[in-house]
Amino acid sequence: TTKPYLNPELRLSELAQHFEVNISHLSTLINLCFSQNFNDLINAHRIELFLQKISSGQLKHFTLMSLAYDSGFNSKTTFNRAFKKYTGLTPSEFLKKTEKRP
Repeated sequence: TTKPYLNPELRLSELAQHFEVNISHLSTLINLCFSQNFNDLINAHRIELFLQKISSGQLKHFTLMSLAYDSGFNSKTTFNRAFKKYTGLTPSEFLKKTEKRP
């Protein structure tokens, strides 16, 4: 409910401290439970939030990058890389594809 992934400076160490667990234990737990590393997990949450913003029509009022920053990303490069890894498409390819849908 606190959505720590919105903090662009979030680190594994901060999350471990928040949950009062050892960093290596938290990292192992994330890898085992989610089959991905910490960065990929956090970026997946950010991309999902970004996609929700797009589907709710916020792109009509905000730029692509402002929505990415509001979703917790702190750079265009990181956003583009994470988006392509998560969806298999660049953000512009994704938008073109979704615009063609009836």
